[in-house]
Parts: sequence; structure tokens; C-alpha cells
Amino acid sequence: MNIVPDDLPKNSKSVQVRLIDSLGVITLSIPNRYDTNFSWTHYSDCGKPCNYQKYRFQPTSFLIFKESGFIWKQPKGFVDRLTISHSGYFPFHDGDSTSIFTGHNHFLEMVKTDPIYPPIIFDTIQKINDRYFSIIAMERSDSLQARTVLATTTIKNNYIDFDYELLTSKNDSIANIFIKNALQIIKTIRIEKGM
Repeated sequence: MNIVPDDLPKNSKSVQVRLIDSLGVITLSIPNRYDTNFSWTHYSDCGKPCNYQKYRFQPTSFLIFKESGFIWKQPKGFVDRLTISHSGYFPFHDGDSTSIFTGHNHFLEMVKTDPIYPPIIFDTIQKINDRYFSIIAMERSDSLQARTVLATTTIKNNYIDFDYELLTSKNDSIANIFIKNALQIIKTIRIEKGM
């Protein structure tokens, strides 16, 4: 299903992401400034059950970084990106989406006790295009502007995460409307199940 132009947020374009192993196809809008995309396997220490497949969109001007390993060091610098991720190991079976509610509450509790995350400014569970999404927005403004919007849904009973991240020293229009735009972009997500 294609997104009609009237549904696209301002200064954005429609893209498709084909997930591995026939998990499905995601259609969504992204900011026009995200002119670079790549995908990779984020390997972990316990093999396939702990690996993640990741798909990233970002501006060309930002460093390309692919997390890998059990522990990795985030490069110093600024980020402006959308990362879609899912487990590299998943059962293909249909199920209900009630796990979104449990996962949402569990993540809220974890974020509240972990100082690495910016403070939560908004959270909800919302039905978008016949699919439940857990949505959490976080924001911190000091010497750096940190904005994060996390959205999670399920495909064939497997979690699919959408992480919108901005870390910048500029308090500009991109930083000021980053969360609003990310929330609009989430509403454009359409998922077609694979075979």
C-alpha cells in the first residue's frame, strides 16, 4: 500500500523497507534530509537468538555507525536518524498484540530507573492502521539537545522497533519539532506481512 502525498508530513518522502526472511514490507515516510540508508546484522555474544537485524536512515553528513557485539562504544558526535530493528531469530506465527501492553509498561519502568535515558515527556499505546504501537517520547535540553521517540509494534508476534534519535548542540527548528515530526511519521507506518 502506498502513502498518498496528502498523508506525508511536511518535508518528507515515502520509502519501503523489505524485512529479511519474508517477515514483511514496511512503508513509511522519512524526512527528506535522510538521504542515506543501510542495513546490517547487529551480532551479539550468544548467537542468532541475541542478534538483531537493523535498518537505518540518516543524513549523509553524519558518521555511518553500525552497532555490533555485546557491548559497543557509541562514537562521539551528533546523531539524527531512524533505526528499524527486530530480532534475528523469530518464530513465524500469528498471535495477538497484547504483548505490546505488557512491553510498554515494562519499558516505562526501566527508563524511569536508568539515568542513561532522557526524561519521558509522553507515552501512549495507539492503534495505527489496524496495528497497536507502544510509543514513548523522551527529551533532555542542556548543552546538548537530546530527543528520542521509540515506537514498537509486532509482526507475526515478533517485536519491530522504530527508534527516532536526535543529538545535537543546535537548538534549531529540527530540534524544536523533532518529536512532533517523529509522532507524525509513526502514523504513516504501513506493514504488509510477508509470506
